Amino acid sequence: METDHDLQRFNDSPLFNALGFRVTACDEQHLTLDIADDNPCHQGGFGILQAIGINGAVISAALESAIGLCGFNAFGGRPTGVVELSVKILRVIRKKPCRIDAVIDKKSRDIAFVSAVLYSAQGGTCATATGIVVTRQRKEVDGEGCASTEPDEALKQDQ
Repeated sequence: METDHDLQRFNDSPLFNALGFRVTACDEQHLTLDIADDNPCHQGGFGILQAIGINGAVISAALESAIGLCGFNAFGGRPTGVVELSVKILRVIRKKPCRIDAVIDKKSRDIAFVSAVLYSAQGGTCATATGIVVTRQRKEVDGEGCASTEPDEALKQDQ
């Protein structure tokens, strides 16, 4: 697959290395991202920087990364962006390593709806997220230099 090299670039990136993220599996519909154990960047939450649980900012970053990369892979490695993200943290994540499974729920030519679940090392659901990932086959820029994020006509007709 063309995007294997691109996904490896993410695995080797300073951000993924610093946060202990690693894409371990992906296809056109699914992506699995692992969160490593014993990372000092994960500590904290609710004002206690030495707390056992993973910090909410790290949880959000991991879920956004999984959703974005799942969309990136589904669009064949074309440039993409997460334009909407909703995260629900259901419980403290104490046991690591943990993993995120992301899946394409619906996709058209240039927009994908993606959901993700973060599982603890024991398999319990700890957080969920949904996101919208967009790409463009052609560049459409408004008068302010911003690319449009409006859904394409194919998706509007599909609803």
